[in-house]
Amino acid sequence: MSKDAKAQAVTVTVIVAGLAIIAWYQGGFERLDFGGSDDGGFLGLGSSKPEEPRDVIYSMLDAARDGLVDDYLDCYAGQMERTLRQSMEEMGPERFSEFLRERNRDIKGIAMNAPEESGNDAQVRVEYVYADRNEVQRIFLERVDEIWKIARVSEIQRVETPVPYGTPVY
Repeated sequence: MSKDAKAQAVTVTVIVAGLAIIAWYQGGFERLDFGGSDDGGFLGLGSSKPEEPRDVIYSMLDAARDGLVDDYLDCYAGQMERTLRQSMEEMGPERFSEFLRERNRDIKGIAMNAPEESGNDAQVRVEYVYADRNEVQRIFLERVDEIWKIARVSEIQRVETPVPYGTPVY
């Protein structure tokens, strides 16, 4: 084996070991399913079933940002889902998709408190960070067929920020 081949083998081994360590620390191996599960994910990537209340909120925000109407609507349950689906039907999928993208375009960041769970119900305080303001909202979730879904949301409350997002710090 040449010197270059040995160096390449060592490099590949170190990279694979590093990736395995990262996956292990992130709990990726706990999510592996060799039994043919249909959750769509290797190491939890692309999983279609939110495991925690915050997961469905992130899924909803990602779908809204990308204008993915079906993925967005799948995050909701009950009356809220019916109301959103009716709005989508009245606007049409294209306009609703643009509405979702536009509504989330100015968000600079998201901060979430730990979920307050009680059986099949949970609530999460979410703070949306914009360039000129912050807004706080409580999101109420329920477990539907072992999947967390957004059941309702509180009114948005504006939070005054003493230093606007993006202000240079000297």
